[in-house]
Amino acid sequence: MKKLKIRTFIAANWAWISIVVLAAAVRLLTLPKLLIFTPDEAYISYFVASIVKDFHIIWIGVSILGFDFYMGPFWIYALYPFYALLNGDPMVMGVLTSLMGVTTVFLIYWLGGKMFNRKVGIIAALLYATSALVIFYDQRPYPPGVPMWLMLMTLSLFMTQKSNKWWIVFAFLAGMVFHIHLSLGLMILVGAYWAYLRRKSLNKKILLISALTFIVTISPLIAFDYFHKGSNVTAPIRVLKLARGGEFNLNFETRLNSLLGGLSRMWYLDHGNANADEILYPCNTRGSNSTTGPVLLLSTLTLVIYASFLFAKKTWRDENRKLLALASLAIVIPFLFLPIFNPVEYYLLGLFPILFLIVGVFVGSLGGRVRGFAIILLIAAALNGVFTAFNANGDYGMLARKRLIARVGQIIGDETFELKTTGGACTGGWRYLFLSYYKKPLRSTEDESFAWLYPDEVSNKQADYTVGVKETRLPASDFEGEYLIQEGGFSAWVKRN
Repeated sequence: MKKLKIRTFIAANWAWISIVVLAAAVRLLTLPKLLIFTPDEAYISYFVASIVKDFHIIWIGVSILGFDFYMGPFWIYALYPFYALLNGDPMVMGVLTSLMGVTTVFLIYWLGGKMFNRKVGIIAALLYATSALVIFYDQRPYPPGVPMWLMLMTLSLFMTQKSNKWWIVFAFLAGMVFHIHLSLGLMILVGAYWAYLRRKSLNKKILLISALTFIVTISPLIAFDYFHKGSNVTAPIRVLKLARGGEFNLNFETRLNSLLGGLSRMWYLDHGNANADEILYPCNTRGSNSTTGPVLLLSTLTLVIYASFLFAKKTWRDENRKLLALASLAIVIPFLFLPIFNPVEYYLLGLFPILFLIVGVFVGSLGGRVRGFAIILLIAAALNGVFTAFNANGDYGMLARKRLIARVGQIIGDETFELKTTGGACTGGWRYLFLSYYKKPLRSTEDESFAWLYPDEVSNKQADYTVGVKETRLPASDFEGEYLIQEGGFSAWVKRN
């Protein structure tokens, strides 16, 4: 009987199940080759390692934006059990964020089906599941799962028409914004507006529980501010001072170009490029990198579809369309007009699932033959996205890094070494990788930034070897040694002291 029910369920839901399986396969199978590791990931890993080594309560996560504003510690605690069980293997982060991407695919399907119809959900889920750009971002450990959290916030607001208890869920998700990424911040205002529209159906009990839920969710940050003279609360004051001093430059043209680039790249990336070159800022702005530029036709078509949706009278009369439009504007408006956010593509991550839903709505509104032709084009784009992901260059991924570390280890053996790296953010994180896959160096270039998290692990003793690591394509450094090792896009010099 159970087998019959399972078969019946699969037969009735084969389309979205196939898309979810495809999304999981393309993300997880390519992950070992494509997982990137930068100072952001190293920062998080050191945080987690510190509580694995000696568990203690932490009130904050990583600092952002450069003016002493700290995110909450959710991601640190979420990683803790996995790092403890798997000896701090950083692959854990990539697996978890990839699974967040798979979850996003299902949420897109479910929300599209409930808000509009099943075809819209299928189209949008397929496009998100197979976009090479989205796949690469889903595999990146930081920021973790921004599209998933955006979809959950949108879903919870949509479900408030069914039950007021969903306001409690939204309050929790609003608090999670301060743990995940501030690009989701304007969704809190969307929620406040949505609550105003439904004010007659709200009661004091729901409002009180929702407020308490939000406060509890951000309570670690409240505690941190209490003991650190309101570091986060006073951040807006510091921002205003910097703005008055001319520290921020809006540069609307740059922001618009970045937005248009994202509208193109969500559909197409050049085959054979390194995923690191496509998504790592500021590394992907260097002349030596092979980043896909925007295709004017794709940018224009996507912008026209989006604009036609935003400015249609039906959008603002229909509650579901209005919610989708507001969710998209919650990402676009701060990206274009808030100078504290860099005009960097990953600030648009929350926009991509919304855009794919809007495309699904648009395709569903087309006539018979035109719709059939549009679906053929979308299937072709999906197949191309999967092909691009599987054929991406992994020269800067985890597999190449692990091979280089193994070869260095064969030379050094049981002796000691110090680690030097050059290239900034693009080649950071090497100390943690050596610690995870070989052994820790006596000291490293990263100590200047992160040694406060491992002060007892830095030594002034004379090392037996010096290891220097850089990107091969970068100009020559002052590294030298008896051994030169090259793996993927990296070079390492090993010198006996």
